[in-house]
Amino acid sequence: MKLDKSYSLLVGSYSEMDVLAHQPYAPKAGKGIYAMTLGADGKLALNSTSAALNPAVLIPHSDGKSIYAILETIQSNGEITRYTIGKDGALTPQDSFSAGGKSTCYLALAPNKDAAIVINYWDAIVEVVNVSECGKLGEVTQSFKQYYRPKSDWRQVENREDHWVNRQVGPHAHCAHFWHDWVFIPDLGENAVFQYRWDAHTKTLARETWIEFEAGSGPRHMVMHPNLDICYISNELFNTVCVASLDNSEPTSVKPRLVPFQYESTLENRENVSYVSEIKLSPDARFLYVSNRGDNSLAIFKVHEDGSIKRIGITPTGGNFPRHFTITPDGKAIVVANQDSGHIRVLARNVETGELTMTDEIFDIPAPNYLRFVNA
Repeated sequence: MKLDKSYSLLVGSYSEMDVLAHQPYAPKAGKGIYAMTLGADGKLALNSTSAALNPAVLIPHSDGKSIYAILETIQSNGEITRYTIGKDGALTPQDSFSAGGKSTCYLALAPNKDAAIVINYWDAIVEVVNVSECGKLGEVTQSFKQYYRPKSDWRQVENREDHWVNRQVGPHAHCAHFWHDWVFIPDLGENAVFQYRWDAHTKTLARETWIEFEAGSGPRHMVMHPNLDICYISNELFNTVCVASLDNSEPTSVKPRLVPFQYESTLENRENVSYVSEIKLSPDARFLYVSNRGDNSLAIFKVHEDGSIKRIGITPTGGNFPRHFTITPDGKAIVVANQDSGHIRVLARNVETGELTMTDEIFDIPAPNYLRFVNA
């Protein structure tokens, strides 16, 4: 396999697994964030390591010079540390932001880059935060708990053990995505995608409606098509992908802007115990990939001209519990984080057919959970 160039790769890992909402079964804990290089020859090399508590999500600032590491725990409110990115992906901590909820899991920068939405999974706390020109997270301009069921119909899970068997007794917000004048926030506990109107002047969200999904499905993550008014939502508990149209007509009216029209399974047998995790489009948006934790595979979907999809393959990831994966900017390789095997693996990707082929490249990283190319 030959890539267009070498790429700097950051790998997050779970360093303290007993404070997580879930329970990884990795053989040993990681140390924080690993700065690596994926060479043009497809070989991985470790450059440096930055100690951090459970850096579970890595979100780059649009300036390409800094990155936010979301530190995940249910023992206290979460924290987001901002790092500057140096040579070979080396990280230097700059400042930290204290979140207003537990198991912090996502950050989405507003189009103007002067605000961000912070998502806290455990208690479904959604926060809007000021962002300085250099990317520092500052004052919270809005904070609220996301739910639509009457308070008498849901409860907050009490501990990890309660959460493991009662994923949907209460709300669990998962991520946030800006689209024109709206923001969409999938909620695994409420089986819905919430729709908000974004006010860029006041930096606030106004809830308009929610789009209910099939009971028990558990919407997790979503990705927007770059050229079509289409998005794709992964349903963690049903192992499906929902394809939905996006409606920007009559922008002053209040109506659902996200309309599901297709569901496809990520598994050959939906009765298998598995949970979808990451969902990504290829750089040319011709293929969609979803990782299956349990089935230990990547589902491959062909994206048609109208945005609909057809599953064309399922490829093993060569390890257990592929929590996350990333695609090289040239589209020629996918790197997978096999959390419970304690390693990352490189798969070659055919850019014309979308097909994946396992390579011999494997690198031991304890409890890997997130991958991000930087300075690409």
